[in-house]
Amino acid sequence: MSTVPDVVVIGGGISGIAAAQEIHAAGLVVTVVEKNPSVGGRMASATLGDARLDHGAQFFTTRSAAFTGLIGAAVEAGAVAEWCTGFDPEPDGYPRWRGATAMSDLVAWMARDLDVRLDTTVTDLREMPARAYIITAPVPQSLAILSFSDMLPEPGLAAALSAIAYKPTIAVLLSLSASPAGLAAHGGAQFASDPHLAFVTENQNKGISTHPALTIHLSNEYSAELWEMPDAEVVKRAVDLADDRLGIFNTGAAPTPEILDQRVQRWRYAGPVQVWPEATVVFGQDHPVALAGETFAGPKVEGAFLSGLAAAGAIMERLQ
Repeated sequence: MSTVPDVVVIGGGISGIAAAQEIHAAGLVVTVVEKNPSVGGRMASATLGDARLDHGAQFFTTRSAAFTGLIGAAVEAGAVAEWCTGFDPEPDGYPRWRGATAMSDLVAWMARDLDVRLDTTVTDLREMPARAYIITAPVPQSLAILSFSDMLPEPGLAAALSAIAYKPTIAVLLSLSASPAGLAAHGGAQFASDPHLAFVTENQNKGISTHPALTIHLSNEYSAELWEMPDAEVVKRAVDLADDRLGIFNTGAAPTPEILDQRVQRWRYAGPVQVWPEATVVFGQDHPVALAGETFAGPKVEGAFLSGLAAAGAIMERLQ
């Protein structure tokens, strides 16, 4: 006879896994449901031939005691490594962390003792019976699930949540025949005020790929402009930008890098335009629901983590 879990968590990114960890540690039964074949969410990586590339979040920092403690333990376990201490010509000395072999390594390590169901899409929560739910998908997707499940919050809250907007990001992934030029030894370049380019990573120098491979993140505004453009044209524009800003393909010496393989990744919900003022939103009586993710505690990896903890705490309080 199957046991109905106390809590079902929708989404296996760092927010959902952090929430599930907290609930599991409290002795409650929790199940995580993830639509993709692996956990990690936007802490994502891909392979192109022999190359591995991070193509979502490129790094994370730590500020809170809770997240700093988690990362310290992850470093000891070999799941996380320091990438660099800044991307400016004179680094600020503050550690930027990465997964040991991919950005998803941290989340996979966090999920090691949890009940996680991969390749599972949920459209109706009633098909996943539980005492309570935590949903960590982007808010438009979360509201769609809640609507189909006949579990939307009261109209005022639903309307406020429906008004949340997101920024898109396009990532261009390139497997190369040789190492590119123009980048620092750690392989990262950040463009805080460039209207077209956001970040460039050489994944071999970053330490996750055995072969040269570039990830080029376009700015949110330029990503929106190119969103419907064919992949081949998006790749051309991204390569031209990276070459113009960094001289990526102008090595000045043989061999000049050639593109062996390419892929375009479109992140429709790359981050909220505005952050919700609370770390989580909780509603419902018989089967309470909490929403979590970077929308609710500030963008970036640590914000999503802290939102997951807040959602777990709020749900456990409701279940007492």
